[in-house]
Amino acid sequence: MNDTLQAALHATALGSPALTALAVFCANVLLFGLVALLAALLLLRLKSLTPALLARMAVSLLVSTLLTLLLGHLIADPRPYLAEHYAPLAHVAVDNGFPSDHTLIVALLLGWAWWLDRRWWPVFAAGLLAVLLGRLAIGAHHSLAVLGSVGIASAGLLIAAQIPWPTTWPTRLPFVNRS
Repeated sequence: MNDTLQAALHATALGSPALTALAVFCANVLLFGLVALLAALLLLRLKSLTPALLARMAVSLLVSTLLTLLLGHLIADPRPYLAEHYAPLAHVAVDNGFPSDHTLIVALLLGWAWWLDRRWWPVFAAGLLAVLLGRLAIGAHHSLAVLGSVGIASAGLLIAAQIPWPTTWPTRLPFVNRS
């Protein structure tokens, strides 16, 4: 597969130790910081969380997971480092490269951040772009895999957003102290 964007990012990451470290950080570490940030947002917004919001998050995760499993069997995309015969810049699995789990998770986090507090959306959008580019730069995925992950997460989020949740559900979580 000839992926000029992935090849250019990988070549750039090889340009200096600092760029290599940045690519590895974006590809493998930034995800955990974004998960922690979303957890902090959930805690800060605990009093305003609703069962419908939590259900939307769960359904979007479920739909995205099912699409990932299905499409992962239908689309074969060998990882760039395997296809091009070079060493990746960080530890990378040897399985099918489609889709990118890291990118998929961060894309879901972006959607959930939009639902929770839209002021944080730009931070998660920048994080998604950084993770996506990092996964390409270290040789873990082709562009098809990272863009496919964004599409899968988007589909899960859109499906979950369209479900008409029961109006009889409480507007707040019953176990949260509102005082």
